[in-house]
Amino acid sequence: MKKTIKLNRHVKTVITFFALVPSVYYIPPLISEYITQSHFIVTILSLAIIVPVTSYAAIPALTGIISGVNKAWGKH
Repeated sequence: MKKTIKLNRHVKTVITFFALVPSVYYIPPLISEYITQSHFIVTILSLAIIVPVTSYAAIPALTGIISGVNKAWGKH
């Protein structure tokens, strides 16, 4: 069984911020350039991509990295 390390709420907030910044910066312009110019559709499609990627890939990956670093430094 994999032991999980509880992270501080502030650390989770920073992880979420760094997970969101690149996707919010790059995805809407790509959709706007290649799919449509409609601001509403760009927003909806961007959210449809950003939310699952952030929730199910980026945040768990970054949390695992931070937990691994904490474990390596002996901070359980």
